[in-house]
Amino acid sequence: MNVDILLNNGLILEFNKKPEIKSITIKDGSILEVGKNLEKKYKATHIIDATDKIVMPGFVNTHSHVAMSYFKGLSDDLPLQEWLSEHIWPVEAKFLSAEFVKDAALHGCAEMIKNGITTFSDMYFFGDQTAESAEKAGIRAVLGEGVLDFPVANYQNADEIFAYIRKMHNKYEKNELIDFAVAPHAIYTCGKENLIKAKDLALELGILLHIHLSETKQEVQDCLKKNRLRPVEYLDSIGFFEGNVVVAHALWLDENEQNILAKNNSSIAINTSSNLKLASGFSSFKNYLDHGFNLSIGTDGVASNNNLSILQEISLLAKLQKALNDDPTILPAKEMIQIATIGGAKALKKSEQIGSIEVGKKADLILIDIDNIEAQPMYDPYSHLVYSSASEQIKDVIINGKIVMKDRELINIDAKELIEKAKYYQKILKLF
Repeated sequence: MNVDILLNNGLILEFNKKPEIKSITIKDGSILEVGKNLEKKYKATHIIDATDKIVMPGFVNTHSHVAMSYFKGLSDDLPLQEWLSEHIWPVEAKFLSAEFVKDAALHGCAEMIKNGITTFSDMYFFGDQTAESAEKAGIRAVLGEGVLDFPVANYQNADEIFAYIRKMHNKYEKNELIDFAVAPHAIYTCGKENLIKAKDLALELGILLHIHLSETKQEVQDCLKKNRLRPVEYLDSIGFFEGNVVVAHALWLDENEQNILAKNNSSIAINTSSNLKLASGFSSFKNYLDHGFNLSIGTDGVASNNNLSILQEISLLAKLQKALNDDPTILPAKEMIQIATIGGAKALKKSEQIGSIEVGKKADLILIDIDNIEAQPMYDPYSHLVYSSASEQIKDVIINGKIVMKDRELINIDAKELIEKAKYYQKILKLF
């Protein structure tokens, strides 16, 4: 039988089996077979020698602002509200355009691929342009169009945003790589009426609802003062959690709020680097684990991180939680890898398609080089990935059965052109 790709003799991470040297065949975008001696059974258009490489599912980034790529390092070392209101929002008001977003999103998509991210869930504006860039890069995306009460980007009000989301959903409904979502920014930028409209639209279209929630103590205190309820309680009181919801950050949840989220099967996107850098805080996630939450990993945008490395996120999260809980056994390495892959797929309601290496699932795979000094000796690949690996060791990326990076070289994107455009925009933004 003819196949599109044969990955030969890699160390395959199948979560329900022991890591083992096997091969994988890919046909029509999906995993056809995982086994040994497949080169004798299939004739492949592309053969990739996976010897001395870990082969694993691509990372799923469940919270990002990909078109903020040109804001990397623009305003650092500031608290969240000052960072947003005095720096980020003013520069967005001046520079955001369809062309800017398209260019910046392509840069961000390239950076994600370089970091082994094969799917990302975004929250921003000009989603159509971000979709074009994601398609060009070849990356899978769930694009949440940001909803706020006040005029932003190319929208004068929330109703215009809702109409745009409906239009984009219809345009990309049958696209293999692109989905749209409803993304009310936060409870402090969206009033009750628009939060309910956002929820209703997501339910009507059967799409994801994506929101920042309980990111800072101030947000909680303001919500209590205004609504006499904590943020999760407030959203629950208006029926917000009726659909598929991903809450980003979720640092300051009390017991009742945790019970509400657990009851509604909402997922949490953890953004450790951003939380630490903005001093939004950090919390023990032991109770979250005890409640059975589906946890996933977000990078946030590079304006507040300032990179898109999932490997860095999972290493930092695992070690921070061990220290906070005085327990070195919490969030072991294999569980961290699962949170960053199948956990993300579950959050985005795509676990039947992506997130693990299984026959019939989409071929969203990354190959990580272990034939180097930094990677040896290696006793446990999961431990190696969480505590030793760097993104530079990610050599090959396959998304939807297509090779989008080979030996660290992007296939669909001109890296030199990206760098030149970034330098061009840097000069313009620096003058602001």
